[in-house]
Amino acid sequence: MGLKNFAGTGPAALPLAVATIFMNLLALALPLALLQVYDRIIPNSSVGTLTVLALGVGAAMILEVSLRLARGGLTSWLAARFEHRAGTAAFEHVLRAPTHVVERRGAGDLLERMSAIFQLKDHYADSGLTLLLDLPFAMLFLGLIWALGGNLVWVPAIGLALFALVMLWHGLRLRGAVKDYNTVRDRRLSFNIEVLSGMHGVKSLAMEGQMLQRYSRLQESVARADHAVVLRNASALTLATLFSQLIMVGTVALGSVYVVNNMLTVGALAACTLLAGRAAQPVQRAVGMWTRLQSVSLNKARAGDLFALPQAVRPARPHDRAIEGRVTLRKVTFSYDAEAGAAPLFKTVDLDVAPGECIGISGTNGSGKSTLLRLMRGALTPTEGQVLLDGVPVENWSPRALEHGGIGYLPSEAQLFRGTLLDNLTMFRRDLREPALDAARQLGLDDVVAAFPNGYLTTVAGGAADAMPRGIRQRIAIARVLALDPRVILFDEANTAMDGPGDEALRAHMERLKGDRTLVLVSLRPSLLKLADRRFEIVGNGLRERVDPSFSGRAGSAAVKPVDAEGATTYGAAE
Repeated sequence: MGLKNFAGTGPAALPLAVATIFMNLLALALPLALLQVYDRIIPNSSVGTLTVLALGVGAAMILEVSLRLARGGLTSWLAARFEHRAGTAAFEHVLRAPTHVVERRGAGDLLERMSAIFQLKDHYADSGLTLLLDLPFAMLFLGLIWALGGNLVWVPAIGLALFALVMLWHGLRLRGAVKDYNTVRDRRLSFNIEVLSGMHGVKSLAMEGQMLQRYSRLQESVARADHAVVLRNASALTLATLFSQLIMVGTVALGSVYVVNNMLTVGALAACTLLAGRAAQPVQRAVGMWTRLQSVSLNKARAGDLFALPQAVRPARPHDRAIEGRVTLRKVTFSYDAEAGAAPLFKTVDLDVAPGECIGISGTNGSGKSTLLRLMRGALTPTEGQVLLDGVPVENWSPRALEHGGIGYLPSEAQLFRGTLLDNLTMFRRDLREPALDAARQLGLDDVVAAFPNGYLTTVAGGAADAMPRGIRQRIAIARVLALDPRVILFDEANTAMDGPGDEALRAHMERLKGDRTLVLVSLRPSLLKLADRRFEIVGNGLRERVDPSFSGRAGSAAVKPVDAEGATTYGAAE
C-alpha cells in the first residue's frame, strides 16, 4: 500500500474535466468581443450590437467564475479526502508496526513523516488532471494569435519557452534548499520532543541553559534553511510576473508596428494581447507545478517511509479460544540488530510457566528484563526459537483474544492520556467502567481519588505535562490492564514509584490473583517477589533459576539443565 492508493479523482474526474473545458472556452469570449468592438462596432457606431455583445460577455464571465468556484470546491474536497484517507492509513500502519521498530525511529521522525502526508494533499487533489486539460488550450490560444496576427505569435511562444527553461533550472535549485530545510526541521522537532518529554529531568539537573543553547543553534539552522526556501520561492514568483509582463509588452510593441504598417487591425491587436495572457496561464501553472514537485517528491519519499514500515505478521486463521495461561519459551534467541551481527541479548532460552504459576525474575540494569517480558507478550519477535501461549505461537493468537482475557503487560513507565481519570482507567471504553472501578478499588485508588475535587472525573493533561504523582499513575495503569481480566500478567517493575500503602494494596491484590492467574513478576521489592513459586535471574544471555530452601512454591515445569557450582539450575545459559 502506498500514497497512490489514496490519490486520484475517481468519480469526480468527469465534472472536473467538463468544468475545465468550458472555462477555457468561455475565456475566449472577451478577446473575441474586443475584436468585434474595435473593428466593427466602433467604426459603424452599432450601439445595439454593443449592448447584446456586452450582455453576452458578462454572462460568459459570470459562468466562468461560477465554474471556477465549483472546481475549487471540488478540488478542495478531494484534498480533504486524500488527507483523511492517507493520514488514517499511515497512522494505522504505524500502530501495526512492531514496537521496537517504532521506538527505533523515534517520535520526531514519525511525526515529520505524518506531516509530509498533509503537505501532499493539494498535489493529489486532482492528480494534474486540470493542468493536462489546460495545456492544450494554451496551444489553441497561440493558434488563434497566429490566425489573427500571423508572426506576432512568436513573441508569446518564445517568451513562454524561455520562461519554462529558466524555471526548470530554478526548480532544481529549489529541491536542494527544501531538502536541507526538511533535514534541520526534523532535528529541531526531535530535540523539542526529547526536551518536553523529559522536562522533569532537565529541571532537576538544571540543564535549562544548555538546552536553550542547543535549541538556539537548531533554530538558527532552521531559520537559514527556511530563508533559502522562501527566497527561491519568491524568485520564482518574481520571474513568473516578469515574463508575463514581458510577453504582454512584447506583443503590444510588435503588434503596434503591425498596426502602423496596416498589417494588423486595432481589434486584432487587442484580442492577441488578451490571448497571449491567456496562453501564458496554463504554462505558468505547469512551471509552478514543476517547482512544487521538488517539494512534493521529497515529501512523497518521506511519507512513503511510513508505508514501508514492517508490519506485525498476522496469521491467516488466528486462534480465538479461551486462554489458559501457559507461557513457554522454546530455544529463544533474540538480538535487537541481528542483521548487523550484534551479539544476542538472549540465547537459546528455555522456560515453561504453568497456568496459575507465579515466577519472579531479577537482573541488573540493562540485562534484558523488560525485553524478556515483551518477548512473552509478543511485542518483540525472537530472532530464533518460539514463544508459545498455551502451546500456540503467541503471534498466531488474534488481537482480540490477547486483549480480552489474554496477556496483560504492566510497564514501569505509566502513560496517561489527555482526558479524565475515568477515561484513563477505562481506556475510553464505556463497557470497562465497572471492572476498571473495581480494579481501582482493589488497588486503593478510591481513597486517593477522593481527595481530588472532581474525583474520577478529574482531568489529566497526559504526557510530560501531567503533574499526577508517578506512584498514582502507576496504580492507574495497573488498574486499567487488570480491568481486562488477563489470564497472564507480566509485571515489569510497575511499582517502583509507589508509596507504602500503594505497594501493600498491590501486593495484596496480586496475592489474591495468585493461583488463578499466571504471574511473571519483575521487581526489586522483596515483598512482591516473595509471592513467586520460583525465582529466576538473568545471567549473561540466559536465565538461571535460584534454588532457595526458604521458598515453599511448587516445583517448576521448566526444562532443567545441569546445576552450576553455585547450586543454581541454568536455563539457556551462554555458550
